[in-house]
Amino acid sequence: MDVELVKKYYFEDKLKIVEIAKILGVNKSTISRVLKQFPEFEKEKERRKKESEKRAKEWRNEYKKQKRNEEKEEEEALYAGMMDLQRQNAMSMSKRRTLSTDTLVKLCITHYDYNKEKERLVFNESAGKRPADLPRSVYVHKNVLKQFRVST
Repeated sequence: MDVELVKKYYFEDKLKIVEIAKILGVNKSTISRVLKQFPEFEKEKERRKKESEKRAKEWRNEYKKQKRNEEKEEEEALYAGMMDLQRQNAMSMSKRRTLSTDTLVKLCITHYDYNKEKERLVFNESAGKRPADLPRSVYVHKNVLKQFRVST
């Protein structure tokens, strides 16, 4: 094996040990043994290690930055959706407009239980006292709301 060629590939061409081994068709351990003969090998090895660590650190920082941006975009989209919902609710509850019973019930649907016999939504006071503007019960036709449809 040509020792000078290995030296040229490693120190001048800056090839990795694995790449040199592949070019010359030998084991990488053979290339390492040859390179250990040169006094500048340890210094070059240390330089490459620091360079590699620097690249890894830059990559990690860029990755973290990208993740933060993704989280920020997701948070902004969620916030925009909430603001849009707030605007819609504010408009529907403005003084110029009155809410229909259906709209009121839809806004507070979690406070109602379905009574199958009477086909009605009945206010459940376990969540708190019923406000005066909410009806005690509301008739719901079985074809209107799918979640209350009676199975036959």
